[in-house]
Amino acid sequence: MAGIPKRFFPLRRNRKKIRGFSRFLRDHQHRASLPEWFDPDYFAEAHRDTHKLGLYPWAVNQKPPQAIRQLWVARLVADFHAWHQKLAAQYADFYLAVWVYEPEFGRSQLVAGIKERQTWYEGIFGEDLEKPLPVEYQSLPGIAELRWTARPEFMTYWPDEFAELGNWVATKPHWEVEGDDGQPFFAVQIGCVWVGRAAT
Repeated sequence: MAGIPKRFFPLRRNRKKIRGFSRFLRDHQHRASLPEWFDPDYFAEAHRDTHKLGLYPWAVNQKPPQAIRQLWVARLVADFHAWHQKLAAQYADFYLAVWVYEPEFGRSQLVAGIKERQTWYEGIFGEDLEKPLPVEYQSLPGIAELRWTARPEFMTYWPDEFAELGNWVATKPHWEVEGDDGQPFFAVQIGCVWVGRAAT
């Protein structure tokens, strides 16, 4: 938690009902049927690659309906298996994981890294939580072949920011932390991320 706290304020939730759900579902079904291409040349140069979701008309901080979420978790898991084959054939050691965020599902993604990016990805989340993968994902194809661990997701706030956010942060697990420069700030657990990696 060292360094300057992130200045993040929660976006207002859009409570408006999405019209034309069937049309959006068909569009997502079409897009989720297409595998995410892995570029070995880019990966060798950048030491990382990611597959992020585009969930329009839902915003990143919204939770789409279960059918949409299941569709995209299944796509990420299928891409995980395809990428794993390619990476294992070329690299002895690498990081590859599916990250499923809750409540901000739109941040879910497939992440791969080697060398310094592998080290960074392996240390990005906190301690394991005793929390199983949500039941709506447990029967998706290929999901049981991954080992899933829940990790807390934190944001940090200056004391005045923490006070300004009021009940939104006060009801969440939080504690005061001292930065490298001795300045106090608050760490707030804003959610959870399930990390799915190869079982062996």
